[in-house]
Amino acid sequence: MLTDLNKKLSVIAYYLSKFDKDAVHQLGYDTFSGAFEDISMKFGKPDSYMKLRRDEFDVLTGSARKGWHKRSPAPGVVLMHNELKNYTFEELTGIVEDLMNDDSVPITVTEPAPKQREILTQFTEEEIEQILNQNDSAAKVVKKTGSYNARIFDNNVQKSLKALYRYKCQICGATATVMYGVDVSEAHHIEYFCKTANNNPGNIVILCPDHHRIVHKAKAVFNFTLHQFEYNNARVDPLIFNLHI
Repeated sequence: MLTDLNKKLSVIAYYLSKFDKDAVHQLGYDTFSGAFEDISMKFGKPDSYMKLRRDEFDVLTGSARKGWHKRSPAPGVVLMHNELKNYTFEELTGIVEDLMNDDSVPITVTEPAPKQREILTQFTEEEIEQILNQNDSAAKVVKKTGSYNARIFDNNVQKSLKALYRYKCQICGATATVMYGVDVSEAHHIEYFCKTANNNPGNIVILCPDHHRIVHKAKAVFNFTLHQFEYNNARVDPLIFNLHI
């Protein structure tokens, strides 16, 4: 799910390190070697790549393997560990399985979408995102007359990113899940979907409703180099949480 390949593979490697054989079997592999080879190949890496990445986390996850215990972990490895260390096996399994099957691409169709997908027509970006953030997988918006091309989106793209950030706003860290027990986080398309048809994770940030509306109303521009939203009045809002852009 993560656009940056290194970060995507880091999450998978952390999962394999922390949950060991349970992780391997959960992903459908019989052996570590089979998992390493297949996952590495899937992402265009040498056969030993995933094993080396897994070993980087062993010193932090308490693994019995020697791994890289004689070396201090790189700052990026420590950061990833701190971001993921509180996830349960079930939570991280869901995220990793989505990363392994991240092939979400808008498709042009002329018939109703499958379950858990939504049909979107030429609405404004805010209207599109409001639909994308609904949990009603059977909801659809259709044109009553004439022919049309509809675009299908897999809601798992947004759901996985929300879970990755524990439903916190990437700008301010606000969440309603702790105090109120509900999720009001929203997925914002950095480059407006209505213009780019880009529903890939690297074009999405998770925001609270306030920052989502501010970004739209103020027409903020996202700086992909500095990972921050920039406004016409010279204000900037950097992402305080970022694992995927």
